[in-house]
Amino acid sequence: MRVGMLLGLIGLVACSSPPSARPHYVLVSQAGSSTVAVIDPTQGKTIQHITVGGLPHRMILSPDGRKVYVVLVGSQAVAEVDVRSLAVTRTFLTAPVPERRADGTLIQAHFDQDAFAQTTCFACHNPGGAKPFIVGERPVGIAFSSDFGRLFISHIRQGQLSEIDLESGKVVRAVNLPPSGSANEAADVARVGSKLVVALRPRQPSTEASAVRWLDEQNWQPLAEAPTGSDPAFVLPLEEGALVSNFESNTLSLHVPGAAPQRFTVTPGPLGMLRVGEGQVLSLNYYSNAVSLLDLKTGQSENHRLELAGTTFVNPTHAALSPDRRLAYIVSSGTEGRLLVFDLKSARVLRAIPIDGLSFDVVVVERL
Repeated sequence: MRVGMLLGLIGLVACSSPPSARPHYVLVSQAGSSTVAVIDPTQGKTIQHITVGGLPHRMILSPDGRKVYVVLVGSQAVAEVDVRSLAVTRTFLTAPVPERRADGTLIQAHFDQDAFAQTTCFACHNPGGAKPFIVGERPVGIAFSSDFGRLFISHIRQGQLSEIDLESGKVVRAVNLPPSGSANEAADVARVGSKLVVALRPRQPSTEASAVRWLDEQNWQPLAEAPTGSDPAFVLPLEEGALVSNFESNTLSLHVPGAAPQRFTVTPGPLGMLRVGEGQVLSLNYYSNAVSLLDLKTGQSENHRLELAGTTFVNPTHAALSPDRRLAYIVSSGTEGRLLVFDLKSARVLRAIPIDGLSFDVVVVERL
């Protein structure tokens, strides 16, 4: 009897999480279903799915906490989600709808269906719609301008960087960035102060070096550049520079203009990163089914497998902080997806909430 009671208590502790100071939802982009899931962490379940468009990946929260912008890799667009209504309010193309194919032939369907008036390719290229499902310039990275009135979007298909004016919802500038050697795909973009940081990678798979390029935010003139691993996956802006995850390796690299990159060792497959304290970064290590808590000042990292009650949670991608900064919500993106509630103080998984497989990014929004 005592053993049974003890096991029951352990189960209750393992499946519970400390209460957060402010009520909130966790939003997760789900590439396999063209949706963003809305999860209530108190109930421990998904309460809503928001259809946004093809292959939703990266997300970013507006400074006032009222809008979430979702990058639609398969629809050449960004979806704007209103936090109060939990609904898509607008979509914006990140590049023009093409008139011709790569071989020069006319895309007659774009003219017949007035595709040039659309604000997302998902209107036609959706499950059950026009083929192929994945179209366009493959937007992946997203960052706000200094005045938060514009979005910068990086594309991996032709290394394009675009600027979207949020008031009009229009692309006001688009440039195919010059390659750095064989690195010609703009894998991510971030803003550090008045500078943009773009990670350029070779077409994958590749073992050739990538590049981290600094640009002036206003005129996009190159300011500095340094090599990095062959597959930079994510750029995390910091006050002192930009931290880049080298997905093909077990390293993160800190880039500061005018200085040689500084490398930190984690476990294999670093993808997303999250600031969790002063000089502290959580690295999500996809190939290791683990996370690393890194101290940037000392260079030391603590590695922790993502496990609970004998189950290992695979392929972590991105994470977001709870409002009280005690918890990290981690996306485990295996075929059986889970949103992990990870306690930062004890460095352990407290709870695993079912989500779709092939989920990717995560943001926390306060209930309005």
